[in-house]
Amino acid sequence: MTAFEALRTLRERWWILVAAGVLAAAAAFGYTKLPGVEQRWRSSVLIQATGRLDYGNFLALEKELRPLAEQLRQLSVMRDVNTNLHTDLLPELMLDRTRAEPITDGGQIRVDVEDSDPHRAEQVSLEIASVYTRQHNAAEQAKLREERVILSTLERQNQATLIWPLTRMLVPVAALLGLVVAGLVILGLVYLDDSIRSPRDVQQYLDLPLLGSIPRHRSSSVDSASAVARWSGPQLRRHTETDVPTTAAPL
Repeated sequence: MTAFEALRTLRERWWILVAAGVLAAAAAFGYTKLPGVEQRWRSSVLIQATGRLDYGNFLALEKELRPLAEQLRQLSVMRDVNTNLHTDLLPELMLDRTRAEPITDGGQIRVDVEDSDPHRAEQVSLEIASVYTRQHNAAEQAKLREERVILSTLERQNQATLIWPLTRMLVPVAALLGLVVAGLVILGLVYLDDSIRSPRDVQQYLDLPLLGSIPRHRSSSVDSASAVARWSGPQLRRHTETDVPTTAAPL
């Protein structure tokens, strides 16, 4: 099957593609509205790491950002957050929903917290940053001044954003996926179908001249012929009996 034939096949069956895309988009939209689908919200907080502003200390600070981010994800920090906020989340579950990533260019640590409640996600992210900075800064006081790395929470908006389900992304992707799957199914069925359906197929596959063709649908003409035959039979017999004179043989 050439590319031109594939395009012609899809164009002839465009309504199947449209129906598949619409059904897939409707299914995706309905999924996002199901009561069993849990929404996921994410709140982010930035922690700034500062030290002495010389080049050597700046390079050391970049190397320490990732270990600092890993130290933030501790059960002890989550227990203190749960105690301060009186949430109904287990520390293990809170730890599983928390991510900490270093931002080396700005000397920062980004804390991401995901939760089904946007307000709780905002509170927990702020409290995690606050608890960890207090614990870390208290431990840094025992070091020399030039070796200290002080953390501070940046006062920026940490409004939670919806990350799942995203209707504006799921619906178009589902529609596109429906179109692709329907197109592949159509091309597969046409490719496996080796029947001859048109004069072009005869010339292409058999390489023989076409002398004529017999119409496929003949049911209407056959029904008309049978109806005429049923009607003309009795009428013909009546006319024959009436028109033909009867003679009596003389005795």
